[in-house]
Amino acid sequence: MATEDARYRDSSQYRLWSFSPTQLSALREKTNAAARARISERLLSHPLPVSTSKQDLSAPTSNANTPDPDGNSPPALPEFLTPAEELTLVGYYTSEILRASEALHYADEIKATAAMFLKRFYITNSIMTYPPAEMFFVALFFACKVDTGHVNLAEYTKIFNKSAEEILAGEFLLCQGLRFAFDVKHPYRALRGAMMELASLPDMQKDLKRLDEAEAKARKVLQFSPLMTDAYFHYTPSQIMLAALSLADRGLAERLIQETFHFVAAEGNDTPGGGGGDNNKGNEEKARVIGSQIRDKVLGAIEGCRDMLSRELPERKDYWLNKQVIKTQITPLRKKLLKCKDPERWNLVELQRVRREQAAKKMDSDDEDDLGGGKKVKKEEDGDIFGGDLGHSAKKRKMTVKKEEDPFGGPMVKKEEPFGGTKVKKEEDLSFGRFGGAL
Repeated sequence: MATEDARYRDSSQYRLWSFSPTQLSALREKTNAAARARISERLLSHPLPVSTSKQDLSAPTSNANTPDPDGNSPPALPEFLTPAEELTLVGYYTSEILRASEALHYADEIKATAAMFLKRFYITNSIMTYPPAEMFFVALFFACKVDTGHVNLAEYTKIFNKSAEEILAGEFLLCQGLRFAFDVKHPYRALRGAMMELASLPDMQKDLKRLDEAEAKARKVLQFSPLMTDAYFHYTPSQIMLAALSLADRGLAERLIQETFHFVAAEGNDTPGGGGGDNNKGNEEKARVIGSQIRDKVLGAIEGCRDMLSRELPERKDYWLNKQVIKTQITPLRKKLLKCKDPERWNLVELQRVRREQAAKKMDSDDEDDLGGGKKVKKEEDGDIFGGDLGHSAKKRKMTVKKEEDPFGGPMVKKEEPFGGTKVKKEEDLSFGRFGGAL
């Protein structure tokens, strides 16, 4: 039988965006290291501000650390953000997404999708490469598209005092960073189903007020805690829901788990000719999925998720808005970020303009090759494409076409899927696309 867990394992959220804590930490460190190396190279290759000589302006990168003839010292590299500092800034801008969504009265699904878009993007892209203050507006607008929020671009840009070009410039970058996988599965529907399941129990009919209070508290947790932590990367939506319910009312969460994982296969059903074999197979499958032996494993996962959510309880919303916290923690990191940002990719509008020009030049170059030095189509090949000489019989026409000459280009060659899997093999794989991404 197709279990909920089996269906979830077929989703892009599990295949592309589920990691162990060790894997996620290693990936963030690798992204940070790649960005520092690439930004250092670009900063050293830029012209020195003190010198005006043509030799200095065209000095190669390899000689950037050696004194020039005029006696100017090589440019000093800034202090780069650490992976932990990048994660702090991502958390701050995630809280800004949630705050803006609440002000605009967006649905819970839109808020959560936008937050996860931003967090996913900055796993394989460094916050030093693309500006988070711009990308969080892009993530929120694109989440409205994905979750059918029907937000008008002109109205959206007017609310945030942005231009349409600024919002649209980062959309393709965001799609690349997300590996074009836009589905985000949330635990909200699971919570409603869990409360309906509990309400159906006979002894719970007299305590519906408790269920309502627990659902309200759990929903508040789901609206904030899993989005501010890495819960979406480590746990399934149902596990996140049960952890939130446990924070709201541990007794109800344990009761639900007890009622769900209770199946025990009856003995003595293997009767000849009575379908006992099929029954045993069905019982074994049920025991594997909802058997009591699975309960401890489920409880362990939920307890781990519960501990993670407890680090960012809904009461922590005020923490990210506290002026003292912003002054002492966030502002210094933002100033540090401005000093170590990528000089070639920080301006999204200019980056998009340059890439459009490069694409246009490439198309013009390809057209010139086709007109001038391109391969000419032979007359006999052209005849074969349209069926050969009409004077020949069908049998003769079939015999004259060579086997290797396929008018439709021959068999397709299977290539490696650029967006498949979660394992990053090479440094360049961090880009996840033609136009870059993580540096």
